[in-house]
Amino acid sequence: MTLNFITDGETLNSSSDSDSTNQSLINEENVSDGSEDDINSYPFVFDESKEIHYKIKYKQIFEEDININEVYILNLDAQKLGQSLRVATAHTDHTCRVYGIEAGSKSFTECLDHEDQIIDVKFGSKDSQISSIVFTGSDNGTIKLWDLRLKEKCISVFKDETDGSPKPITCFDVSCDGRFIVAGTEVLKDDSFLLFWDIRTTNLLGGYWDTHYGDITQVRFHPTEDKTIISGSTDGIINLFDVTQTTEKDALQSSYNTNSSISNLRWLKNKNEDSVISCITHTEDLQLWCTTDSSPFLTIPRDTVSSSMNITPAGYNQVINCHQTDKNGNMMLLVGINYGRGEHLQSLTMTDGPELLPRTVFKNNKQIVRCSWYEKDSGFLVTGGEANILNIWVPSDENNLDTTPNKNSLKILPKISLRNDTSKPY
Repeated sequence: MTLNFITDGETLNSSSDSDSTNQSLINEENVSDGSEDDINSYPFVFDESKEIHYKIKYKQIFEEDININEVYILNLDAQKLGQSLRVATAHTDHTCRVYGIEAGSKSFTECLDHEDQIIDVKFGSKDSQISSIVFTGSDNGTIKLWDLRLKEKCISVFKDETDGSPKPITCFDVSCDGRFIVAGTEVLKDDSFLLFWDIRTTNLLGGYWDTHYGDITQVRFHPTEDKTIISGSTDGIINLFDVTQTTEKDALQSSYNTNSSISNLRWLKNKNEDSVISCITHTEDLQLWCTTDSSPFLTIPRDTVSSSMNITPAGYNQVINCHQTDKNGNMMLLVGINYGRGEHLQSLTMTDGPELLPRTVFKNNKQIVRCSWYEKDSGFLVTGGEANILNIWVPSDENNLDTTPNKNSLKILPKISLRNDTSKPY
């Protein structure tokens, strides 16, 4: 395991080396025979004449390379308070690693184990403190609650064994106050389930099973309203629930048909502070929905994303995530390449229409990125991916932007409701 804090000098030098290496590859390998191995090593070429249009500059300040073959980062979550940053990563070797990073001090690592594949990781309370509580979910049907302050860190296990064995969980989320858990499952005997727990007890509160007919791939509590949940599925439907209602029929507030299998859902806000749902499909298209509308107010197909990245050959792009960049409703797409080593990583600014504008090129990325976390006040970006590398990126000092780190940001790092009285839903 390699743990590196990167100084400005190292960032500049590595950028120069990377550019030189990439140019050498381009000169030496300019012929493709069309084989799969050739495609995977093909030097995708970024049009450097367009780099001037990527106005927001970022630098990499932290990199951890976990040198384990055929292991990569599936998901991650992070929390930031003042100069403290805590990151939790879920890996394909059934482990979750937790890092604490503070200005002027070293990182520490906790390693939490599952018996089977970890499908996601979440921190507990998201409000006024860096949480010592971590939740991990596994495809064996269990969600574990860990308290990092304790020697025996796993203090609770949540599962639904009403049918004799735990239902296989595909996704989960924790409410904004850290009190409730919701999980989605695969299809079981023609039904897919949303399951609910109160973290104060491991007993199942209840579930829904009549509103999806495909595997549930995403479930999200609203970031400020613990009674509101969205779920997405391979059936192409996004469902919006008010979980304080007594029945599933009454809880279902709206259904939105995306006409495509759903990969990623997020809650965002527009400039009027109205809630917006971002949906990334398994075909790498993006849709934005207002909760009061019956159709998306913006759809950006994969071809538009690909043509906006200024890379040839086109068509090998992936949409990693959609992030809110400020309090004024501005948003960005984090995009990359999903072939070869996938080093190219950039972000695109979203507009009121289907056009995407250049935003940032993240130099010195070394992997296909699969997950990300972004903090809009400081502009911090955390990424993880298929080379099992964790990176932290911050706005460069050369930016004259509101996203430049302020006194509450990490300094340059050294080298080395569900109502209180309710038991619903049922």
